[in-house]
Amino acid sequence: MRTVLFAALRNVPRELTEAAMIDGAGTWARFRHVTLPMISAALFFVVIVDTIAALQMFDQVYTMYFGTSQAQQTSGDAALFYVVYLFQQGFQYLHMGYASALAWLLFAVIAVITFVQIKVGDRLVHYE
Repeated sequence: MRTVLFAALRNVPRELTEAAMIDGAGTWARFRHVTLPMISAALFFVVIVDTIAALQMFDQVYTMYFGTSQAQQTSGDAALFYVVYLFQQGFQYLHMGYASALAWLLFAVIAVITFVQIKVGDRLVHYE
């Protein structure tokens, strides 16, 4: 995601920043009134994608806490994220129907959160 933000920063027209500087805007004012609105679409994209990725976090948690039988015995349920629980229900306990229902619930939660982010983003995102 750093590359998306870096590309957005490089896309900010130098003329706008220079015009704000000539008008007497300081560093913070230039960032707040010129740079931030120009990169708001990229920030919006990054926030949505990172929110979805955070809700679907599985591999790091499973590798750290549930990867080996020794780690599973010591960790208990301390790191039992929703997606890890979904995986356990489906593939360890073979409760496929329940795991499918959990997956659909995760999809619905992600869809609602994304919808709210898009509605809020309509007011905050500046498109050229």
